[in-house]
Amino acid sequence: MPKIENQVLFELVYEKIKYMIDEGVFKPGEKINKGELVKILGVSQTPINEALNKLTGEKFFEQRNRQGFFIRQYSYLELSHLFELRASIEGMAARLCAEQIKDDELEQITKIFDSYCLPLSEQGRIDYLHADKLFHENLVKFSGNSFLVEIFISSGYLTKSNQKGLLRPAEETLPEHKMIIEALKKRDAHMAQELTILHFLKTRDRLRELYNYSQVVEQ
Repeated sequence: MPKIENQVLFELVYEKIKYMIDEGVFKPGEKINKGELVKILGVSQTPINEALNKLTGEKFFEQRNRQGFFIRQYSYLELSHLFELRASIEGMAARLCAEQIKDDELEQITKIFDSYCLPLSEQGRIDYLHADKLFHENLVKFSGNSFLVEIFISSGYLTKSNQKGLLRPAEETLPEHKMIIEALKKRDAHMAQELTILHFLKTRDRLRELYNYSQVVEQ
């Protein structure tokens, strides 16, 4: 019985730390203070160590020799590759959504951006990041493909790709989101897929620009 209890505790600690990463409690490159985690989560170091080791294997953290655990900081080039992956996965998810999404699910997606009008206020921009995450999460969830959902959850690519916040302004991405939603409403699978792929490749191109600029600055 203790083994079951320990496993449940480990999973709770793992999910909590992962949530803290997603919410920006820890910043890219930041060292993790295990003592602080013990106080915050109210558990011993054992489940925390287990969770950190698993998250390191999943590339949320990196363990530096004799220094401890650090939030893995992805480069612009790595993020550009991640957005290419997202274009592939979520492009297909959008296509599947358009083909089979239920009316109540479509209503959920449609409402996500209803309250946003450009230009956004400072608080609006903060809220928009959460809306963006919810939109893309639902796009995969409502695809009806369990393997896409599994990749989404196990890889944690949404959290990783958002570690630098919004990479393009809402002035660019909000209209794109709404165009994807319109394609879903029309049940136009091809258009939904193409718009979603383009949405991610535009961000990929922006990341490539940032990477090339950083290389010039370092020279």
